[in-house]
Amino acid sequence: MRGHLQHRGGDAWRIKVYLGRSADGRKRYQERTVRGSRRDAERDLARLVVEVDEGRHAAAAPMTFGELLDRWLEVKRASVAPRTVESYEWIAPKYLGPRLGDRKLAALRTMDLDALYAELHASGLSARTVRICHTVVRQSLEQARRWRQIARSPAIDATPPRSLRREVTPPTVEKVVGLLDAAYDADPAFGTYLWVTSATGCRRGEACALRWTDIDLDRGELSIRRAIVQTGRELREEDTKTHQSRRVALDEATVALLRQHRLRQREQALALGMPLADDALLFATVEGTPWRPDVCTNRFGRLRAGLGLDGVRLHDLRHFVASVLIDGGIPISTVSTRLGHSQMSTTLNLYTHAIPATDQAAAAYLGTLLAGSRVSRKAR
Repeated sequence: MRGHLQHRGGDAWRIKVYLGRSADGRKRYQERTVRGSRRDAERDLARLVVEVDEGRHAAAAPMTFGELLDRWLEVKRASVAPRTVESYEWIAPKYLGPRLGDRKLAALRTMDLDALYAELHASGLSARTVRICHTVVRQSLEQARRWRQIARSPAIDATPPRSLRREVTPPTVEKVVGLLDAAYDADPAFGTYLWVTSATGCRRGEACALRWTDIDLDRGELSIRRAIVQTGRELREEDTKTHQSRRVALDEATVALLRQHRLRQREQALALGMPLADDALLFATVEGTPWRPDVCTNRFGRLRAGLGLDGVRLHDLRHFVASVLIDGGIPISTVSTRLGHSQMSTTLNLYTHAIPATDQAAAAYLGTLLAGSRVSRKAR
């Protein structure tokens, strides 16, 4: 049994359960004296263990919320993606530290957090950013509870403002074709980059990380395994967003375009006096470094502005792929796999606008199949 049971003489027993370490590293225990038989004391100890597991007892801790944030961020740096940590490190000192940093954890209440969120939102901060603040508060206070610094997190019942999801409005086929033509005319390499994103639905960083060893032009297949990720000016090659690789089929036009692109790369490499490596990046600078995702976004922005297509983002090419595939009757499972969503529900939630037309087509198809029945003839 967990916990410690000590006979103190007569019918007195001392029971205690380990709580964890305090902010200064000392071990903390929840203790009490009970009376009765040994069996009674064992039952009392079992109840105390349950109380501790439910978080009803915590080590007395003078830790402030600012100190908690520092320790929590240390844990996060070793367990989550650098770009996620970067957002937390930007949020914590800018919005949370100045307002809650000196507050003792034991003194924080749900009403304090609700007031904080209301203040941030009223100051002009978007609901989405306030909700990221809430994520930092909630996760850090939950860590404090696991560390036995508090018995219960006040963030459990806190209510940040609701964030309205941006309605997905993919560009039309005509707009995408116009963008691709204009990009290719200005720079075939960038035109090929946009074509690949439009034909496969890959993310911008995934396209920047593609290597020729990821592509089998004879079989018409492309493997998406990695992504280029930015932290400030630093570039890193990491797993895809969902930490899953995927293989997508390529159409004949895309294969032909990629063959031309590889031929141009080989000619450029030879002109510089060095052959093109088998594992060379599809989209690289003269020095061989990958294209920066933010530079691709900026180039797309200038291209879009020149065509008068304000409001169309580079990421909308991905929405375009999903929407036209769903409209074309392609199964949601196939679309989800092609986009690299970790769950099919993500695809369903993002592209519900495209589903009614497909569902109507399904209804019409079923109606056609059942049209020969007597019931159908009677209904007409």
